[in-house]
Amino acid sequence: MIAMVSEEHIVACSTATRIPLDVIKEILLRLPVGPLLRLRRVCRQWRDMISDPHFIKEHAYRGPKHLLLYLHKLHISAIPNPKTVSYTTIIDDKWSPSTWVTSHMDPDDHLFASCNGLLCFYKKFTLKVVNPATGQWLHLSKPDGILLHDFHYLYSFGFHPTTGEYKLMHFLREPQCYKSGQPFRFDTIQVYTLGDGKWRNIQAPRTCCMVHLGVVNVDGAMYWLIEDEGTNYGMAVMSFDLKEETFTTIQLPPLEVKETVSCANPRNAYYITEIDEKVCIVTIPYQRHVPRWRCYNAELSGGADVWALESQVEHRWFLKYSIQSPWLPRYGAQPCFIHREKILLQDCEGNVWYHDLRSKNVHIEQRKEVKLLHLGPHRFYETQSYFYKETLVPLSLYAGAATVRTSPWLLAPAVASH
Repeated sequence: MIAMVSEEHIVACSTATRIPLDVIKEILLRLPVGPLLRLRRVCRQWRDMISDPHFIKEHAYRGPKHLLLYLHKLHISAIPNPKTVSYTTIIDDKWSPSTWVTSHMDPDDHLFASCNGLLCFYKKFTLKVVNPATGQWLHLSKPDGILLHDFHYLYSFGFHPTTGEYKLMHFLREPQCYKSGQPFRFDTIQVYTLGDGKWRNIQAPRTCCMVHLGVVNVDGAMYWLIEDEGTNYGMAVMSFDLKEETFTTIQLPPLEVKETVSCANPRNAYYITEIDEKVCIVTIPYQRHVPRWRCYNAELSGGADVWALESQVEHRWFLKYSIQSPWLPRYGAQPCFIHREKILLQDCEGNVWYHDLRSKNVHIEQRKEVKLLHLGPHRFYETQSYFYKETLVPLSLYAGAATVRTSPWLLAPAVASH
């Protein structure tokens, strides 16, 4: 058997030598991660090519971007198989859903970020970074003393394309300001660069909150919403540059609000998202039965406007979509629910739909909605949705003091949903 395999390798290598290397590279760049991991074993030349950092970067850049839909089950103890605690679905570029049968998620795991093919999970005592495509994962320590009043949405994860650095962020809640049922505040961000092995404190220029309304990573910076009593809207956007580690406040788009609005008496609800590599703000009529500080998904009953940031320096926005929806409960998963000119919506019965966004002005019609799947016994209003693309990035490069583990099959073959 060994001799047969060796002969096959020799034949493959000798055949490959007849094809120009640039042609081989172009072919390999078009393949998914799974076949590439197997093809690395063909010969040393192919292994070196596929493992080259430039190849990995270009492959990730070309790879298709999917939507990853994640839900956490209500009652862990009521589930016979603890492996099914969470529900993860991939929606591909053709808007076809398939269920991930995951082996890397433990019962206490909670997904909080997806960035450049890496997933981040919140655990009770640690954080876990996973590359589902390669089967590698590593556990990282939380900042010292972070146990009480700690939640998954206080963490985020980003990447800077110039430095190639991945950074975890923790929004350090002020314990003296904590009160059950109230929004939290923080004036310090704790940053962990993968590979450094330590957390660093960075002082924010002002007291912030509202990160539960979404945190997105666009072009090397993190963006989230903050309260700002000095504006006409009572809100603003805060950005954090992952290279320079500096903060910038960005004013919201020019909404039709004449008088000054206090944070305690809002006219609109705001959510932050990413569409087509741009930071976007979603504004919807404020629903008074849903407190602004609760980590609930956007209720789009009635309509929503989606504004895209065109210039951070000039605080210039443009209206990307004006969406009118029927007065039926429809919810957009956080933080990303618009992709490839389609909007992902949920209803109270656990059904997931999509609707085309072919123009700037869109009217959501029930007869034009396309049903994707049924979610089952989950909290529909806490569904998370992220962008995901496969990557060859080896976590061993960033391990530092952490332990990297590799599963022989981190993800089972996708099961098509019907």
